[in-house]
Amino acid sequence: MGVLIVEEAAGLLANPQSYVDEARLNEALAWLREYAPVVWVDHAPYRPFWAVTKHADIFAIERDSELWLNEPHSIMAPAES
Repeated sequence: MGVLIVEEAAGLLANPQSYVDEARLNEALAWLREYAPVVWVDHAPYRPFWAVTKHADIFAIERDSELWLNEPHSIMAPAES
């Protein structure tokens, strides 16, 4: 597992065109779930964000608002806004 592979797979999450090729996106998500289930995504033009790709992890995070924060930016927004 190399850094470039992680960055490429994570970068697909921040690229709207990635969602057109569902098979490629699903392959990247499966890879991330196995090798980097929580990954920092830092791709222009959006603000950096943490991507959590495992179902159980997402549920655990959603249930614990004392520990996890999705504010003030809970959506993907351009870095300059």
